[in-house]
Amino acid sequence: MNSPYEIGRKLFQETDEEGIQGVVNGLSDVSPHISRYIIEFYGQVFSNPVLTYQQREMIVISALISLGDTPNQLKWHMNFGLKVGITPNEIIEIATHCIPFCGFPRALNAVGVAKQLFAEQNIEVNIEDELLQNVGERRERGLAKLQEIDGKHGDAVVDSLADIAPLLAEQIIDFAFGEIYSRSGLNPKQRQLVTLGALTVQGGCEPQLRVHLNAAIRVGLTREEIIEALLQCSPYTGFPKVLNAITVAKEIFLSH
Repeated sequence: MNSPYEIGRKLFQETDEEGIQGVVNGLSDVSPHISRYIIEFYGQVFSNPVLTYQQREMIVISALISLGDTPNQLKWHMNFGLKVGITPNEIIEIATHCIPFCGFPRALNAVGVAKQLFAEQNIEVNIEDELLQNVGERRERGLAKLQEIDGKHGDAVVDSLADIAPLLAEQIIDFAFGEIYSRSGLNPKQRQLVTLGALTVQGGCEPQLRVHLNAAIRVGLTREEIIEALLQCSPYTGFPKVLNAITVAKEIFLSH
């Protein structure tokens, strides 16, 4: 049976041999063991067919956007994402989706990284502001999307803000759901995988993670897919944050 290292090497040979060889060469003189760890981790996490390569890289891209301080790794994974079938438009949509979870600055930085990558590869991206003509309908659209994605858990979040921060409740409805979640660039399952990646790596977002784990189940992600999505984050944010996320997931599963 192939070892994780052998599986990882084969994966990189099939998708981005030049890219990983650059990483290996860069570490060979001072820390060759780290390059081995990287390849082994890839061999472990990518060998489970519960998630596709595209789904895994969507999670990684959202995780790195949310962390906000890894532009080189983000560019590498955006390129890797292109190689495994993520479209340029989907990369921009992932950055857009991250805005409610990690803010405009990190999302804007990610778009800048993507633009640089696309320019280097002569990739043209033309994304329209698809909801521009329907801005007046976003409250109604947001309420409907909130109910579709989060159900009673989303309503509870909004209700909890009514007496102290009603504007924030309005922004969640109008912007997060009336704009971001209502865009067509990603389907509901993809959006929840991206959300799980963004929240897990930040840490300290367990209440919000609880809401979005329920949403992940609601849109049709299985328990196995959810756990695999959380595990995908471990090489990028470390074990403690992933352990916290797994603990929340365990609580959610017991309640369903």
